[in-house]
Amino acid sequence: MSHTHRLAESGFEIRAEYTPDDSRGGAYKDKLGSPGHFPFTRSITPDGYRTRPWQPSLYSGFGDAADANQRFRYLLEQGNGRANIAFDLPTQIGYDSDDPEAMHEVGRVGVAVDSLADFEILLSGVPLDKVPLSMNINSMAPVMVAMLVAVAKRQGSDLSQIRGTVANDLLHEYLGRGTWRYPVESSLRLVTDTAEFVIRTMPKLYPFNLRGVLLHESGAAPDQEIGTSFAIARTYIDRLLARGLTIDEIAPRISFFFGTGLHFFEEAAKFRAARRTWAHMMRDDFGATSDRSLGLRFTCVATCGSYFAKRVPELNLVRGTLGCLGAAMGGAQAMLGTTIDEAYEIPTEHTQMLALRTQQIVALESDVTATVDPLGGSYFVEAMTDEIAERIQQTLTRIDEEYGGVVAGVESGAIQQEIEQRAFRLQQQIDSGERPWVEVNVHRSDEEESEFEVWTPDMHLLQRRQEALKLLRRDRSQAEVDRSLAVLRAAAEGTENVMPAMIDAVETYATVGEIARTLEGVMGVHREGLTV
Repeated sequence: MSHTHRLAESGFEIRAEYTPDDSRGGAYKDKLGSPGHFPFTRSITPDGYRTRPWQPSLYSGFGDAADANQRFRYLLEQGNGRANIAFDLPTQIGYDSDDPEAMHEVGRVGVAVDSLADFEILLSGVPLDKVPLSMNINSMAPVMVAMLVAVAKRQGSDLSQIRGTVANDLLHEYLGRGTWRYPVESSLRLVTDTAEFVIRTMPKLYPFNLRGVLLHESGAAPDQEIGTSFAIARTYIDRLLARGLTIDEIAPRISFFFGTGLHFFEEAAKFRAARRTWAHMMRDDFGATSDRSLGLRFTCVATCGSYFAKRVPELNLVRGTLGCLGAAMGGAQAMLGTTIDEAYEIPTEHTQMLALRTQQIVALESDVTATVDPLGGSYFVEAMTDEIAERIQQTLTRIDEEYGGVVAGVESGAIQQEIEQRAFRLQQQIDSGERPWVEVNVHRSDEEESEFEVWTPDMHLLQRRQEALKLLRRDRSQAEVDRSLAVLRAAAEGTENVMPAMIDAVETYATVGEIARTLEGVMGVHREGLTV
């Protein structure tokens, strides 16, 4: 790409100069409004970060529940805003640690949780009525919400006071990562059951944290990431409306988790366009009237791990700072921080502390939080905001009219293929050097690979987990487990909400694997088709 011809990540050309004439029309107040007022382009609150900066929300999880609990408490002491749980892959798709399919992944990219016994240890010393909790899990979200309810009961915590989020978003999994287990429609039933239960009984817990970040990491352009995520949100809203909930009960309980790249002006414009689009969609398409329904709430990862290089990993601190600036300029409510050792292993305490301190420096030592929407009024950013907003709407229209909606687009593979095509183009640009990546394809030094401590997995963890499960099955009442799983199966075969039966099952110490197999016996397994 020549230095005189620049393309935005969203695909449009960036010109050398922007002026007031580049406005897409519409009065200032119609397009931007005041912070905290419709259409919320500038902010969903009147004072932005002036009284309350974004919440650092680094997530963690590895090894067994005791290991993860120790790291949560360390991060909370360092100023992290919540206990943000990463589960290992077997837990995410419903395999116990002693399942042969799980053998090589137990406790590797998250914490292994096999039963309520582990969840109790995981949250030991974390008062659920005081510390927000986020659970990054989708397919097994109903199981983890059930465990959360059970632990809250044991702690004596009021369910109405539990704060945080649960991902509970299977449609993004089919598009961007793959930790699904059941067919699409069956997964949607579980998603809806979980969300309905949380909305009706846990008013401070967000039953959705929609994972647009999975699309970003898979190669989606900004308009694809936002537009596809909003199309998915519409699908979930429609299912909940059919349950008798109202839009003003549903919309305020939806949050998003977006990705952030290195083009921080465009990332800020993306989030501004997303707020405007969401406000119009909730008001004009669904008839929402509450400001809480119209205001877009989102967390983002700053910066997505796919931007971090293995060569000279210290440079990833700079990349992380750029992503943090984009998220902050765009008005994120909470921020995860990718660690410099992302390309090697899961983070150490030291690298997580560096990621956390990066956010704290930006928030406390710069003037980013001094005024609301500091890029507002920039000819460049306003023109990009308008362009991205138009492209988000085009993505929504394409999914509805060309693909027949999100579910049909997922099942046909059309949406996946669209994202894969852009990912292929991105890789071609990296391979050719057209897209610079310092120390990877440009400005490569002769420096040897950096030497720094990386996380080392516990080689005895698998044996410990297997022994713990053996003791669990010996000491629990198998008759009670069998009874509860039979009740869960009956609920899954019928039309009632499965969550009461799910809570009953986890309280008998039925394992994640046993619960998943019970549901699979009713719902079957998703088989992914091939796209060409």
